[in-house]
Amino acid sequence: MGAISGRPTFGLYTNGQAQSGDNSNFTGYSHSFSDALSGDGCFAMSTNVYGSSLLGNEFIPVDTSKYYIHSVSMKTYQRNYNNNLGSGHIGFACYDENYNFIDLRNCGDLGNTTLSRAASPGDSAIYLTSSTGWYTGSTAYNSYRAYQRGVIFFPASSPYSTAHTYSRVQRVTYYSMTQTAQGDWELLLDSNIGSQLGSFNATTMPNVGYSLPAGTPVSRAQAGGTYNYAHGNPIYPETWTTYTTPPFTGESRNSAYPFRYGTKYIKYLNLRNHNYRTEQSGDSARYYIDNIMLLEVPPPSPVQEAAGANYRSEFNNSDLRSRLSSVPKFKRPRRGGQSRKDFFGG
Repeated sequence: MGAISGRPTFGLYTNGQAQSGDNSNFTGYSHSFSDALSGDGCFAMSTNVYGSSLLGNEFIPVDTSKYYIHSVSMKTYQRNYNNNLGSGHIGFACYDENYNFIDLRNCGDLGNTTLSRAASPGDSAIYLTSSTGWYTGSTAYNSYRAYQRGVIFFPASSPYSTAHTYSRVQRVTYYSMTQTAQGDWELLLDSNIGSQLGSFNATTMPNVGYSLPAGTPVSRAQAGGTYNYAHGNPIYPETWTTYTTPPFTGESRNSAYPFRYGTKYIKYLNLRNHNYRTEQSGDSARYYIDNIMLLEVPPPSPVQEAAGANYRSEFNNSDLRSRLSSVPKFKRPRRGGQSRKDFFGG
């Protein structure tokens, strides 16, 4: 089998297997020698936490043109006061080249269209070519309008010129969208929304240094899942359970995988005990975490490539991916290389 790309300790997260003997790069957990999936230690969610997010301390560079597998293993060792297991979303957070977090509202692919007329700084209305994928009519002020009726721009003379992908040009929010006599669509911008969403949402057309001409790409900005929950929100059994993604690549607007538009770095993410976050009258569940891994999938063999494969087809096997996430020899105390049987058995 082709080599796995990563550090000698396996995977692209530093200390993802707790092999340093501490909780470095994962300081939202503690370190424990009481159990481990492999090696002689792991991380532990060992305090009362009721749903809050944990992000790894390290920015992991990624190349979104390559294929990756994300993997992590969990085990509940103490149920909460209501006898519920540990739980919560697992995945990663996406960041751009300047280490800015990528919110879904930075991503296009909703209501992709263009300006039908030029839009200048300070305008209280803008005009779009199409209403497909947009909320039309008027809406009284409420949080729905705040988080569903945003507008993002992709100006040609900016770092965010790739249409309908990723932009940090200041968003605006609209409260009314109606068709004009000329056939295009007028959006009245929301002068009451800024205090609700902060300075990143303008109350009139933002000043990007020039007027945006007709034809400028536009998308509708909509809130969604905060992070990329690549493994969903499982309930963790009382035996070691490994969660892996299939191989993934590329960028899109999503809250699972692949990466979001504009991604250059990621951080590990766990919403700790999130499934039972309202149960706060006693101790929360406690659980162990081991082998937090981001793996770059090897390229296909010549035979596989000739058959049209983009990566080693063995990695479509979920059992293989689980093996890769639990091989003991990847821990420093047991280092000594790997053999084919570590992956395939026999």
